[in-house]
Amino acid sequence: MFTTLLVALDGGPQHERVLDLAAALAGPRSRLHLLCVLDPEYALADDAGADDRRTYPQAARQRSRAEAVLADALADLRERGVDAVARLPAGDPGEVISEQARQLGCDLIVIGHRHLSRLQRLFEPSVGRWTIDHAPCPVLVETRAPRG
Repeated sequence: MFTTLLVALDGGPQHERVLDLAAALAGPRSRLHLLCVLDPEYALADDAGADDRRTYPQAARQRSRAEAVLADALADLRERGVDAVARLPAGDPGEVISEQARQLGCDLIVIGHRHLSRLQRLFEPSVGRWTIDHAPCPVLVETRAPRG
């Protein structure tokens, strides 16, 4: 039984399936750590005020979107009776996922597969591949095609 799971979310097409999978794996004593990683070039500090948000609207939008993804996921999991907390760090996603899993002593990382084309993979390195290669624990990748 997995007791400490890290669930990496980005609000993409795999989001629901990743949550479903994590919820199915969670036992009565499990704790899920939801993680949405901000791009460090657009990340605002946690204590950023209204002036910062006006000065850096792209960063404010990114943070708001990530906060919404996490809030929706927390609400979904709570409805299912699954204990979860959310984290919103900034950095390279693969590195942050692996480091957070290490710091939290996770038993499992649950991530989604984005189904990128070869061309897309040239411009967007695979977070999943990096995580699999560097994770301190097993990584479960939801690979089914997105719903819809």
